[in-house]
Amino acid sequence: MRQQVLELPAFVASLAPRNLADARRLVSLVPAGATAIEYRTDLADEEMPAAGLAELDPRPAILTCRTVREGGGFQGSLEEYAAACEAAYGSGAIVDVEFSSGLLSGNGRFPERRRVIVSRHSPFSLPEDHADLLAAMSATGALAAKLVAGAADLKSSLAVAGVQKRIGGAGVSVFPMGPASAPGRILSALFGGSLVYGSVENRTAPGQLSLAELLDTYRVRERRPLEALFGIVGSEVSESLSPRLHNSLFDSRALPNLYLPLPVADFDRDKPQELSFDPPFRGFSVTRPWKRRAAQTAVPSEDVRATGAANTLVEARRRWRAENTDVDGVFDPLADHDTGEGRTAVILGAGGAARAAVVAARKLGYEVMVASRREEAADELAAELAVDSLAFRDVAKSEADLYLNATPIGSREGDPPAFPAEVLSDRPLVFDCVYRRDGQPTSTILAARAAKCPTVEGIRMLGAQAVRQARLFGVSDATVEEVTALLAPAEEAS
Repeated sequence: MRQQVLELPAFVASLAPRNLADARRLVSLVPAGATAIEYRTDLADEEMPAAGLAELDPRPAILTCRTVREGGGFQGSLEEYAAACEAAYGSGAIVDVEFSSGLLSGNGRFPERRRVIVSRHSPFSLPEDHADLLAAMSATGALAAKLVAGAADLKSSLAVAGVQKRIGGAGVSVFPMGPASAPGRILSALFGGSLVYGSVENRTAPGQLSLAELLDTYRVRERRPLEALFGIVGSEVSESLSPRLHNSLFDSRALPNLYLPLPVADFDRDKPQELSFDPPFRGFSVTRPWKRRAAQTAVPSEDVRATGAANTLVEARRRWRAENTDVDGVFDPLADHDTGEGRTAVILGAGGAARAAVVAARKLGYEVMVASRREEAADELAAELAVDSLAFRDVAKSEADLYLNATPIGSREGDPPAFPAEVLSDRPLVFDCVYRRDGQPTSTILAARAAKCPTVEGIRMLGAQAVRQARLFGVSDATVEEVTALLAPAEEAS
C-alpha cells in the first residue's frame, strides 16, 4: 500500500463509476491536466474495494462517500459511514470526511491528517456562520477544508465565489452547487480555491462543469488578475459555444477579461445589468428566453428598436446599451446568397432569433411570412413587425424562396427537421439558426442537403454575429475567419 500525497491546489477529476470496471473505463477519459481523481463511492451500483480504486491511476485518489444529508447517495448509519471512511483511509488514498460526522473531533481516527479533506455541504444556501465554520474545519488539521453551498440564482453563486476571494487559498475551498453554480465555481477556482472539481462524462454534483472545460475554456490552472467579466445570460447556457469563443479571443490578445456561463431563470430577479461584483461585469450575450426583456433594460440600438429584442448588453460610460448582433448574423450570410428582391421567405419561430431574421430578411428585400407552432405568438409577431403570418399547418403547402428556422428544433440528436419535406422539392435556400456543439449538421440541414437545397448552417450565423459582439466586448480586430476557426470542433481545429 502506497500512502498518497495530494499537492494543492489540486485539479480533481470527479468520477461516478458504477463498479470497478466502469471506474477503470472512466479513468481512461480523465484529461491530462487533472492532478487527482475523486471516486464517488456513494454513487456506485455495487461495492468497490477501496484498495482497488486507489491503485487505478498513478495520480492521487480521493475516495468520497457523500451522505444523503449532504446531497450524496449514502444512506447508511454513522457507524457504516465511519467504516467506509476508515476503509478508504486504510487503502492509502486521500479520504473526504464530512465535518458534521464528528469523526475528526479526536486524534484516534485518521492520524495522518495530510490524507484527509474535511468537507461540509450546505445544499440550500451559504451558512451565515461560514467564517466560524471554516475556522473550525481548518482546526481539524486536515489537508484542506471544503465548504460547498447551494446557489439557486446568479447572485448567490457569485456571493459564494466572493467568500473564496476574501479568504484566498491556504488550504480552503469555497464554491457553490446547484442550478446557477457554474460561474461561481469558475471564479472560486480562479480566486485561489485549493480544490477544483470537474466532472468526467457525468456530473457528480449539481451545476458541476467538466474538468476539461474548466482547464481549457476557463484556464483555471492559470490563476491571473481579472479586470472585467462578460458572460452569456439564458435559461440554459451549458451547451453554448460562446464561452470558448470569447475566452479564446481574450486570451489571444492577453486581455484581462473572462467570459462566463450565466444561467438565469428569472431576468427581473437576477438583473444581470445591475450586478455588483469585483471585477465588474462589462457585457452580456443574451439568449433564450430573455432577449425581449433585455431590450427593455438599456438604451436600444436601431436594430433593437426594429426587432424589440436584444442579444447583447454592453456598458459604455456607465450606461448600458442594448444591441442586436443577431441581425448581422442573419443578414451577412443571406447577403452572400444575393438579395431578396422579389423573393419570399418563411421564417419559423416567434422568439428573439425570429425577430432578428425578419428584420434582416426585410433589409435584403424579402417578402416575409412568419409561422410558429404557437400560432398566437406568430400572429402577434407579424402584427408588431408588419409582416404576414402563416398558419403552422399551412407551412407544408407554402412556396417560398427562403425557409429559415429560428426555433430550437434540431439542436439535439434525434430532433426532426424543422420543415416538412414537401417545401424542399423546389430547392429553396434553407437557413438554420440552430447549431450543434459537436459540429454535426442539424436534422434540418441534412434534410435540405438530401433535397439538394442550398443551405446556411447555424454556425455561420453564430460566427457572423459573434464578430460584431466581440468588437463590442473590446476585441476590435476580430475577424470572421478567426471566429470560424475558433468555433470548429476541437478535433477539427487540431
